[in-house]
Amino acid sequence: MNSNFFKEINHRIFSKYTTKRNAYNNIFYNENIPFATFKNILKESNIDAFFIPLNVMIKICDDLNISRQVFQENIISYKTAGGVNFIEKPILPIKITPVFHMLFAHHVGDGTVIDPKNGRLPYFGYRQFDKFYLSSFIKKIESVFGKINFKEEYFKKSTRVYCPPGISTVFFKYYGLSIRDFLSTSSRIPKQIMDGDLDSLLAVLIGFIIDEGHVDSTQITVVLKNKKLIEDLKAVCNRLDYESKITYRNSELYRDYGYLNILRKGMKKLYLDYLILNKKYPVINLGWKGEKIKDSLEIFNRDIYKTKGNCEIIFKILEKEQLSVNQLSNRLNMTRQGVRFHIHNLIKSKKIKLIDKTKDNWIYGV
Repeated sequence: MNSNFFKEINHRIFSKYTTKRNAYNNIFYNENIPFATFKNILKESNIDAFFIPLNVMIKICDDLNISRQVFQENIISYKTAGGVNFIEKPILPIKITPVFHMLFAHHVGDGTVIDPKNGRLPYFGYRQFDKFYLSSFIKKIESVFGKINFKEEYFKKSTRVYCPPGISTVFFKYYGLSIRDFLSTSSRIPKQIMDGDLDSLLAVLIGFIIDEGHVDSTQITVVLKNKKLIEDLKAVCNRLDYESKITYRNSELYRDYGYLNILRKGMKKLYLDYLILNKKYPVINLGWKGEKIKDSLEIFNRDIYKTKGNCEIIFKILEKEQLSVNQLSNRLNMTRQGVRFHIHNLIKSKKIKLIDKTKDNWIYGV
């Protein structure tokens, strides 16, 4: 708490009640707060060493006619009881922006919920092996809530970041959700997002693309073991006017999965909308997946897939090894449609054949 504000509180207490005992008897006469606790809270020597219970400070401010707005302007850091990490230079009041909603997507996509069950509040963990996306996640959290006192060396050995329980509590309360509602297999997109503005919908969709999406030359695919959530994301695409479709697989291994496919035309519109959103909120950054989308769109605008010489290149590659359309596409920097065009002609001319169709990506060879 701001030291000058703390001095002002003490000044008002002594002006109104003369002694701490009188103040305690009047403010906390029916509260389960010991006098010793109240007395220690008001010691100026403790202000830099201890956090003050929020309920106590609110009670004191209310009694002294200090507004909640003035109180929050003088908070310099906060945390929950028993919490380790705290928020420094907090941004108060917390604003509900597209970045806030995007964090919901991250907490579902690559997040976990830890429930200590020892009196402490549940809190989120977010796992990300890509250093850019991990750093980007922290920037988003801090742009909404304020600086988190993570130890710098922590990220040299960990791929998981934990949110202070105070932050997690805000998400639970704002959306009216429970721990189960943040599990990837049972979560749904909250009504507050589905009924919200288009920027927030796009931010949430981008969050899932970063955590659960795959970008290739013709589409973006988001795969989740949660068919209802995939249907929610399809509804998001519909509102954003992105051409898309849902597909499912019949195999026993993937029967619980849903696949959202944002098709080429939808991918192009999404990328253009993303560039605008990124200017408004620079922390919303698609990183290398954004670059891959850009490259894919540029590749598709070329006539490379109809070049006759590419057919011979594909044939020479398949003479040496057996590959799928996706593998050939990545190796040749060609669209999947272009590769299929040549594969079809090579099969028709009986130069190659389908080797294995039992896998998700069919394998071709000579």
